[in-house]
Amino acid sequence: MKKHTNKTSDNRIVYLESDEITDPINVVHEFFSHAWLPYHLKMLKRWRNDVAFKSEEPKKFSPAFLVYHYELTIKLIEAAWLLKQQKLGKLDFNDKQESEFIKCYIKTEKKKLRNYPQNLSIREIVKPSSVLKKMFRIYKLDGYKTILHTWLHNALSTSFMEESLSKGEVLPFTNNWLNCSRLRG
Repeated sequence: MKKHTNKTSDNRIVYLESDEITDPINVVHEFFSHAWLPYHLKMLKRWRNDVAFKSEEPKKFSPAFLVYHYELTIKLIEAAWLLKQQKLGKLDFNDKQESEFIKCYIKTEKKKLRNYPQNLSIREIVKPSSVLKKMFRIYKLDGYKTILHTWLHNALSTSFMEESLSKGEVLPFTNNWLNCSRLRG
């Protein structure tokens, strides 16, 4: 008799609650209500350095701080995974013809936001789902989760992480995440 098994995806949504799955943009708003993007980026770099580079200094973050930010970051990545398939943004334009209206709209929007994206093209600003799709080209959802889970365990450990992940695996991950996270500011 042949055993039937259901094939499950490793890219499962685990940390989001049902209302967050229904409206994942709220998770993005919640993430950025905790701190401004420069703080999140600084925290991520320090976390990476704690696990990737051997140092005689004690690790910078408390276990509670690490777990809190790990879960906050995983929720953001899960929300981004869901949002990458949605049409985000209300403006539409032809690639060949960036209208003056869009440029004016972006100029007005820049004045309103404290940390406006500086390194995104007009197309990426108008269509943020294109940035989210780029975020998942190298790593899928399960890839981000696996690496962040390893970071968490290594940051909580007193040993050095090189046995589990090499710097060559950690640095591209961080660079991909940092580049894509600039969507917010």
